[in-house]
Amino acid sequence: MGADFIQKAMINANIKEKDLDSFKDHNNTAMFKGGATYADAITFGSDVIEKKLIDDFSKVKGKKTVPFKGWDSDLTEYLELYNDLAGK
Repeated sequence: MGADFIQKAMINANIKEKDLDSFKDHNNTAMFKGGATYADAITFGSDVIEKKLIDDFSKVKGKKTVPFKGWDSDLTEYLELYNDLAGK
């Protein structure tokens, strides 16, 4: 992500600079944080996750967070999450 990301992302008049605050560090961590900011839920798809992300996401209120439980883990929690999001 380049230093001009914020400028490029503001191509739509409905997007304000404050909407992009999560992306201001212009790095991979900022992309994850920005995505999580507007996500309905947060899931971790790896056992190797930057500690700062785990710390930041653990403070998020009002969003379901599903931690990574291994590649061979039961997917029931994910299915329940998607059903909840779909209102079923």
